Amino acid sequence: MHVNRRYHTVLAALVAALLTGALAVVVPFSPTRDTEAGAQGIPGLVQGVDVAGHQRPGGAAIDWKTVAGPGGQNFAFVKASEGEGWKNVYYDEDAQAARDAGLAVGAYHYARPAEDPTVQARYFSEVINAGPALNLPPVLDLEVDEGLDPAALAAWTQTFLTEVERATGTKPMVYTYRYFWYEHMDNTNAFTGYPLWLAAYQNQAPRPVGGWDKVSIWQRSGDGRVAGVSTPVDQNIFNGNSGAFGSFVAGDLTAGGGVLEAFQAPEAGDLSVLEQNSTALVVAILGLAGGILAAPQVAQAAQQLGFNDFDADNIAGAVRDLVTSGQLPVEDLRTMMVGDYSVGDLLILLNNASK
Repeated sequence: MHVNRRYHTVLAALVAALLTGALAVVVPFSPTRDTEAGAQGIPGLVQGVDVAGHQRPGGAAIDWKTVAGPGGQNFAFVKASEGEGWKNVYYDEDAQAARDAGLAVGAYHYARPAEDPTVQARYFSEVINAGPALNLPPVLDLEVDEGLDPAALAAWTQTFLTEVERATGTKPMVYTYRYFWYEHMDNTNAFTGYPLWLAAYQNQAPRPVGGWDKVSIWQRSGDGRVAGVSTPVDQNIFNGNSGAFGSFVAGDLTAGGGVLEAFQAPEAGDLSVLEQNSTALVVAILGLAGGILAAPQVAQAAQQLGFNDFDADNIAGAVRDLVTSGQLPVEDLRTMMVGDYSVGDLLILLNNASK
């Protein structure tokens, strides 16, 4: 994407200041709205959604029969719990309705590493053991470190996974995204015995991280549109054909492989925007946080990458609001600025910083 000369000069100066520490970023940020571009379903693939309370605005029900209708979804993961004692009030209803509609169903727990892993694992297990029968593995949603270093976070993760497997009798799955696993888990290969569910908002399937030999499920979009769900929803692809998925559902968590590795998506322009390097937008965000740039310049940086005016303004507005809230992951942004990370990685990072 072409960047005009004046804007390029401003970005270059900001990068230099940020790298030398001359720019003191004092006011943090994180987003209030999922801004990732959407992706339509692709015929012939085993596809699914994952949902939370956000997909139930005002308590409005998801039409699971439509979700699972002809040409629709094959599976669903429903958020069950978070931290040491929070339960999704819609969990039981959605898990049961999704099963009744004919979908394979699983549950996930949003990790809060600042809290006890054993307590969280036991609570998550209690919620799903007492709820509707599931036929997909329980999932640890690991996206924030809450101050733990990689070694401590790996120990936390192992404790959680071990306890969930003991309490449920089922080996769990790990959900994460590339930047987090590289930078906060030190790209550890200690968890390859568990299936990997990887978020990467792009057209081409992602390579695995952390020594895994394959991605079992790919979360391709955080802002998809699915018939039966009134809000944007995460969309996912299983790495295998329907036969392999049947084996996965039956408990063979090694089943699958070979589909995503050869995957060639019909090019989606919105996802192409998210595939681009994030440096220019990261620099603009840090510039806003440091008082050097204003929200319109963040919007301009987003527009230069190819976001339309509406999405660019929403990104800038989210940045501005989160600057006020004091939640900007400054060190993560500095790391991302000099690394090879995509705009999609950036938006996942910012979305988690707001939670």
